[in-house]
Amino acid sequence: MTHRLGIIGGGNMGLAIARGAVAARVLAPAAIAVADPDPQRRDLAADLGCATAADPAGVVSSEQLLLAVKPQTFADVARVIGPLERPTIVISIMAGLETDLLQRQLGPKARIVRAMPNTPCQLGEGMTGIALGAGAQPGDDTLARQIFEALGRTVQLDEELLHAVTAVSGSGPAYVYLLAELMEKAAGEIGLDPATAQLLVVQTIIGAGRMLRETGSDPAELRRIVTTPQGTTAAAVDVMVRRQLPEILIEALTAARDRGRTLAREADGAGP
Repeated sequence: MTHRLGIIGGGNMGLAIARGAVAARVLAPAAIAVADPDPQRRDLAADLGCATAADPAGVVSSEQLLLAVKPQTFADVARVIGPLERPTIVISIMAGLETDLLQRQLGPKARIVRAMPNTPCQLGEGMTGIALGAGAQPGDDTLARQIFEALGRTVQLDEELLHAVTAVSGSGPAYVYLLAELMEKAAGEIGLDPATAQLLVVQTIIGAGRMLRETGSDPAELRRIVTTPQGTTAAAVDVMVRRQLPEILIEALTAARDRGRTLAREADGAGP
């Protein structure tokens, strides 16, 4: 049987994609095959009703492939499945590997679509940047968009901007977790017990995020509404600005983007 989608890599993100596609009825379970050397991951995929294989060669005949392996293992996968023998749309969620490199290793019949999701996709609240890459034709990203829209929200853009997407939304959850971690620690310093601090911080982040999404208001405007002149919020924000939080965030996101570019160059130099 030829499956509609062959997922190479049954880790957290690979399985989240399979679950989301099935739950949203983008694909039937029987239309998906998952390849992973770990028998426990294969069992989880089988529980969804998907076909499984221990080796990528077992799913390479699928109509489309989705690469959900770690970037450092891609060369091994490419040696198994490449060069592709027929025109195949290949969706890659591997950070830092640009499509020219992927096509060189998978052969000229690979039509590459890159997607940069983030971990909240596992809860249906993800953000994914999608770009047509080497060899891809208009419309080749249709299935990718359907899948990732079932896992949250998507944005289509040129591949050259995916390093910036990685810096903002791909890595972004870690920034929010760091903020939560530091806020909880600070809450303890001013007298709150850990359980109360966690409740206050988590719900505040969730509520503020919903305010941003559901009101559609500019973040600066929402901040101004909360910030009474010479009030408690103003006192806290003044400290953050004085300690150069805006400059720190610009530097941090620039560092993430630049690191992505460096990893891409290093990977390209290591390829055949």
